[in-house]
This record gives sequence, structure tokens and C-alpha cells, in this order.
Amino acid sequence: MSMVARQGPSPFDAIRGEDGRWSARQLQNLMGYSRWENLAPALTRAMASARNEGMDVEQLFLGSQEVSGRRGPAGQDYRLTRHAAYLLAMNGDPNKKEVAAAQAYFATMTRQAEVAVIKPMDELELAERQVALIREKRAALARAEKAEAFQTAIEAGDGLTLRAFHKKYFSEIGERAFMEHLYGRSYLIDQRGKGAEREDGTVRDGTQHRHPSAKGKPFFYLHGHGQYGGKRREATRVRPGTPELDLKAALIKDGLSANNNDTGRPLEIEAA
Repeated sequence: MSMVARQGPSPFDAIRGEDGRWSARQLQNLMGYSRWENLAPALTRAMASARNEGMDVEQLFLGSQEVSGRRGPAGQDYRLTRHAAYLLAMNGDPNKKEVAAAQAYFATMTRQAEVAVIKPMDELELAERQVALIREKRAALARAEKAEAFQTAIEAGDGLTLRAFHKKYFSEIGERAFMEHLYGRSYLIDQRGKGAEREDGTVRDGTQHRHPSAKGKPFFYLHGHGQYGGKRREATRVRPGTPELDLKAALIKDGLSANNNDTGRPLEIEAA
């Protein structure tokens, strides 16, 4: 039986921490997501919504780590304020009944918080507030549908080249600085000037230059695009689908400033 369907106190009340925040990992389970990777796109959209509202994203979505009883490193987690949890619920999959339950819970919490700090409303003001809430929910559903279409689009094809990914998400940063970040944070292997010497005395790059590192392999892969001189030609591309959005989120967490185009149309897949 789903935890959301149980009678008695809300399970969302039960997982609220002493700091008044909710763990994104625990919300993942209550919202019906079996894996953290499946919740990640909704979390990314929630952060974008907060950013567009002019809010402090890092304060609303406080970085944390999941501490488990298993051996191995702790998993990534966030401690969410009530409003951050509300945004996460509103950006979840509207087809999941668990997400619908989360939306209802946090919409009610938001409403209670508003009532606590504003003056009593007359019947007309109350009706206007209810209409506004309905419109907000419809807008959230529209954003979810647009995000689903966006997800389908980026899953088509072979994924973006490094240049196309930079242009799509981080064009406000120079391309050279962007690539230096990928090398410096060990997403890609840096073998500049570490290959064989040419006849003119210059040195080639190493054979694995710009290949995905162990850290970068969840986000990048080597895309084959024909033969040259009897050798297979390969170029690094961003893995299509969820890894593309996960890479964007990871780079934002690193401190890179992303373009404000989360709802824009995806760029065409760039030819090699």
C-alpha cells in the first residue's frame, strides 16, 4: 500500500525535520519515484522556477548528503523549505497519484502560511485567492507538459556536441572558459600537448584528449562518426535524455551561470 494512501497524520508531516525542512530523498519516495535520477528533472525545474521568482535557490534548496547504513559514499540530497517542496511537487509528474497528493499537501501548507500572516479576507477576496490557486496549478501542469515535451526532444538523436551544449545552456560563459571548467573539474581528460611530436617540432594532443573521464562518463560518451585514414573517428557528445539535464544541474552546482532559457525550444542536434 502506498504511504500516501495511509489514514491518519500525513506522511509529509512525519518526514518534516526539526529544522522545518524536508529531505528531497524522502520526498522522492513519497512522490512515487523509485530512483533519484527520475526525480532529478523535476528538482531542476523547481530550482529554475525559484530562480525565475528571484529567490535564493541555494537557501531554499540547501545542499546536503543522504546518510545511509550501507557502506560507500553518501548520496546527494537537498533540505527543502516549505516553498521549495511546494515547487518540487508542482513540477512533478502530474500523472502520479503520489505527486497529486504532494501537490495538495504543500498547496494546503502554503495556504495556511499565507492565512497566518495576512488579514482575514472577505468572501470576494477568498474567491479571488481560490481562483489564483487554480490558475497557478494549471500553469504548473502546463509547465510539466512542456518539460515532458522538452525531455522527449532531447532524447531524440545522438546527443549534443560540447559546443552545442555550451551554446544551449551556458553561452554567457566563454567557450574556452567553459572547456577549462570541464577539464579542471575532471569531467573530461586533458591531454593537451601530451601526444607524439610532429615533423615541425610541435606536439600533438594525447590520444585520449577530450575523452570522458570516469567522473564524466555518466554525462558524456564517445560518438563514432566514420573512418579517417583507416581509423575510427570519435567525438565526445553529451548523453541524450536525463544525463543532459543532470549535467546542467551539476555544472550549476559547480558555480557556472546558466542561461535563463529553461522553457525554450531545444537546439537542433549538431552534426559532427
